[in-house]
Amino acid sequence: MKGSNHELSVNKLIVLYMIEKIDIPMSYTRISEFVLAHEYMNYFSLQQYLSELVETNLLITNVKSHSTNYSITDDGKKTLEYFENRIPESIRLEIVGYLKEKKIQLKNDFEITAEYFPKKNGEYVVTCVAKEKKELLMELQLAVVSKEQALKICNNWKKNPHIFYSKVLGELMK
Repeated sequence: MKGSNHELSVNKLIVLYMIEKIDIPMSYTRISEFVLAHEYMNYFSLQQYLSELVETNLLITNVKSHSTNYSITDDGKKTLEYFENRIPESIRLEIVGYLKEKKIQLKNDFEITAEYFPKKNGEYVVTCVAKEKKELLMELQLAVVSKEQALKICNNWKKNPHIFYSKVLGELMK
């Protein structure tokens, strides 16, 4: 896209609109997946817009597990409320459609976490968390002997958290 002031402001509004409509923090990966696929902006422009939206306190960031998540601020919501009509209706409909299609996956990205940390003795501690509607369902902390084990546990937890939750709960209820 060319860089007219109108296009620049519409592109920033698109980002605000996406994050406001999903109502959970969104990772850079998920934001870029949508805007780049629809060619609303390029990679470098998106980086610039996100940076400017954070600098002007319309978005805030939270870095967790090497991933930056973006949330809209109250100022961002007010700005969007005033200028939302500048986003073409066709784009708003595409965003809403994308979010409906990906909502469960997007929520899982946010509510299912798995991290590992090295201990002083060369072992690792793995922490796996499952949340539903921001309420903690389960949190497991495991000590493992290698980074490979820690990575495998993290990856498996992220792929199948509901299976593990059900199995652990079932075993504890016997």
